[in-house]
Amino acid sequence: MYVGEFLLWFGSAMKSETRKKLKMGYNNADMTLKEVQKDYTQESVSDNPMPLGPYYAYNDRYLEIRGGMFENFRGILTWISLLMFFIPASGAYLGLRIFLRIYNNDSNNIGSGVFAIFFFSVMSLIFSYLYIRYFRYIYRFELFTIRHIRVRFNRVTRQVYIQRPKYCGGTVVFKWEHIMPSNFGESGSDMGGTNMVNLMSFHPYKTGFPIAHSVGIGKNTYNPQDYKDEWEFIRRYMEHGRDNLPKPRLSTHLPMPFHGFSGHVSPMIHAAKNAPTFWMYILLIPVFLILLPFYTVGYFISECLCWQPRWPKVIRQAGKQGKPVPKETTLSDYPPKVQKAILDSRLEWSVRDEKTGKLVDYGNG
Repeated sequence: MYVGEFLLWFGSAMKSETRKKLKMGYNNADMTLKEVQKDYTQESVSDNPMPLGPYYAYNDRYLEIRGGMFENFRGILTWISLLMFFIPASGAYLGLRIFLRIYNNDSNNIGSGVFAIFFFSVMSLIFSYLYIRYFRYIYRFELFTIRHIRVRFNRVTRQVYIQRPKYCGGTVVFKWEHIMPSNFGESGSDMGGTNMVNLMSFHPYKTGFPIAHSVGIGKNTYNPQDYKDEWEFIRRYMEHGRDNLPKPRLSTHLPMPFHGFSGHVSPMIHAAKNAPTFWMYILLIPVFLILLPFYTVGYFISECLCWQPRWPKVIRQAGKQGKPVPKETTLSDYPPKVQKAILDSRLEWSVRDEKTGKLVDYGNG
């Protein structure tokens, strides 16, 4: 489910006219000079580096982990979308069924049959148009899109590649040294107990890109230490290589029925453990028995109706001897209208000197 990524990108790349129609202003996301100047790749935050994953690749050149926020809710929009699609599909089925009855001389009232065929055909076409023209902005978060957002850390080129759908900002390339953990440390807060993924960001102070880019990696967790352990695993891999690090279990890009199980069962187990009374715990059991299969099957259907695209060739070959280093993402990589919207949003990412209290001019104003 790419709702989180879409909202972040939509808020930063929204046209000024659209923002006015929606009566949305610009939010101020001040950070201190100390926060944005720090190199987070050099500080150890855990003595227990752990690859929680899921990981798709792990070798001497790069590691690759699943990205994306709200994966634990994936499957809900799938069922809603399929239910909406059922309306035009039913109309087409009924129209075809009546046509076959008339064609096979099984109907005595041809006039009403022809009218019914016309009615169901028109309704099916209208709902199909509405579904494809407008509802696609909803179902594309889970259907007929990239199966999983991927984040690749290349230790040879010392770059981070993020593969996202175009409506979430597309594929981007940033320097490893510019990454900032957002769930802990100088730039983050304690996210324990929130069942969030590990959030990483690239602030414009470091990247030179007018706005910040953020991405969630790995699994959802209630344990704040998990964020630090996973980040430490990635940090040590990028800085020192695979020596003395646990080998992650690799997952597949292909759809699997069990992929959605763990992401959905964890919050249910957490809810059961924190049930205020024994009777509430008992009442939760039938709810779990209904919701868990519902979510898990929806997740699997979503995976089956999506695809996993290949990385661009320059990223696939990045780090190999004699191959070019991918160009970092710049404003010119986007269409002119998107560029203007991004520039209009750049003032949201101001930096304040904590000593003087004044805003720092770093070429983003």
